[in-house]
Amino acid sequence: MTNLYIISGFLGAGKTTLIQTMVQTVFQNQKVVVIENDFGDASIDADLLRECSVTVSSLNAGCICCSMTGDFTRAIEQIVVDYEPDAIVVEPSGVGKLSDIIKSCDKQRKLVSLSRCITVVDAMKFDKYCENFGEIFINQIQYADLILLSHQKNEMGTIESTVLNIRKLNQEARIEADFWDSIPKSVFQQGERVSQVTKMLEETPAPKKFNRMIRFGGKGERFGYPKLHFAKDLFQSVTLICMEFLTEDELREKINRVIQNADGLILRGKGIVRGEKDNLSFHYIPGKLKIQSSRAKGGQICFIGTGISEEQIKLLFEGEL
Repeated sequence: MTNLYIISGFLGAGKTTLIQTMVQTVFQNQKVVVIENDFGDASIDADLLRECSVTVSSLNAGCICCSMTGDFTRAIEQIVVDYEPDAIVVEPSGVGKLSDIIKSCDKQRKLVSLSRCITVVDAMKFDKYCENFGEIFINQIQYADLILLSHQKNEMGTIESTVLNIRKLNQEARIEADFWDSIPKSVFQQGERVSQVTKMLEETPAPKKFNRMIRFGGKGERFGYPKLHFAKDLFQSVTLICMEFLTEDELREKINRVIQNADGLILRGKGIVRGEKDNLSFHYIPGKLKIQSSRAKGGQICFIGTGISEEQIKLLFEGEL
């Protein structure tokens, strides 16, 4: 039986960085396959993970808990048969509900054993994301059995406050605020499932007629069905192809022009471009832009947010607006 780990977390929380750390500390000398589910058409995180010499199966342009359920199921079956891995790591989109991801994984219980449901929480963005994106953000916390804090910046007051607020949402999960590479391997490998997950998996599935609201174009609440929200209804993803060679200063200027002038709210930016010597990767979350050298293949840039325009972002990035 193959062990399966879910690494959940909102946009830019640090899921890919955590997987890179776990490959070095938790999965040493193990055969690991990562199922990467980027929101949108880009495969940037998958390219970064391949730098760690792990096998990556990339599922784009949808969410494995809704529109790509069939693709996800087939991916697990094929991975188990073709690779016989010791572990499968699932990194769902940052705008996916953890409860739905767990249910999708549970359908393959004959092939995989769900070892850990891990959620990465940005300690500095907890209040903001909880207020503005609670339907998804809170769900990722409530169904996790291990919660790791990221972007801590040694601000103990903020960290302590975040831990207390997380505990109000999930009283059972283990919470770690330490550096990830210093956390004992056993913490990642085993732990008690939170009762909310156990209860959810034991519940009888809702009748299929519940999905009639989808046939009514999302207006099923007229007929007594609750309104559901999907990631594609709340967020937009813009993917750009960039094959030109850029210096770090040129890349920073282009990104800042987009961030400062684009309509809507950009919640996440990431990409890999060709540099003069090494390629350059960048990661953006509100208030923080990081650019570093990378061996990964360059050429794609992605921005995720609400109320953003593909045409406007393209013109801004190219300096034509």
